Amino acid sequence: MALQQNSTEEAMNRVLEAERTAHAAVRECEAQAGALLEAAQQQVRRIHARTDGRIGQLHTRCSLVLGHQVELLLQQEIISTNSDTLDSEMQEVLAAAVARLAEALTGDSGNGG
Repeated sequence: MALQQNSTEEAMNRVLEAERTAHAAVRECEAQAGALLEAAQQQVRRIHARTDGRIGQLHTRCSLVLGHQVELLLQQEIISTNSDTLDSEMQEVLAAAVARLAEALTGDSGNGG
């Protein structure tokens, strides 16, 4: 009977040890998953910041180019008409040109999105 009790105790001890090992492995996996998740979130934040910066630079460049083009168009019109005011037909032509230029620079096709 004592032999059977020792065998049972040894079996229980092996089961308990296996359980401890399994719990430790689960904790290690959870820690690794947490580290991977944090690294991925940091990468997402870096990508988002870089993308926002690039979008801001692009908007700035588009605004500068658009402003320069409008200024050139206005200067050309003033030179060609030799007057301080533009007639209504020329104002319409200029407004249409500026609208087309803005659409080309911003990629806005006028469909609201």
